[in-house]
Amino acid sequence: MMSFRDEKLKNEEVPMDIVSLIGKINEYKGKQNLYLDQSPQVLEKLKEVAVVQSTKASNSIEGIVITDKRLKEIMHDNTVPKDRSEGEIAGYRDVLNTIHTSYDAIPINPNIILQFHRDLYKF
Repeated sequence: MMSFRDEKLKNEEVPMDIVSLIGKINEYKGKQNLYLDQSPQVLEKLKEVAVVQSTKASNSIEGIVITDKRLKEIMHDNTVPKDRSEGEIAGYRDVLNTIHTSYDAIPINPNIILQFHRDLYKF
C-alpha cells in the first residue's frame, strides 16, 4: 500500500507538465495574496459581481427570468420577494451568503445539504 508518510513521494518522478501546473497555481496564489493585502476592495467587488452573475445564471437555468435592476435590488437590499420566483432568488442569495461567510466552519454532511435546500425555498 502506498503511503504519503514514508518518503516515497520524494523519490517519485513527476512529469514536467504537472510541475508546471503546480508552479502556476503557486504563482496565482501569490497574486491573490497580493490583491488581498494591497487591494481588498478589488477582490470584494469581483466577488459581488460573481455572486450576482452566478445567481442570475443559476436561476435562469430553472426558468426564472428577472430584470437586472430587480435582481440587484433583491441581492443587495434584501428586498422582500414579490412572488415565488423572487423568493427562490432570495433563498439562493441567503444560502450563497452563508457559504461565503462561513465556508470554513460548514461541515459537508447530509444534514447541512438538507438545511441549505430548506433555506433555498424558505420564502
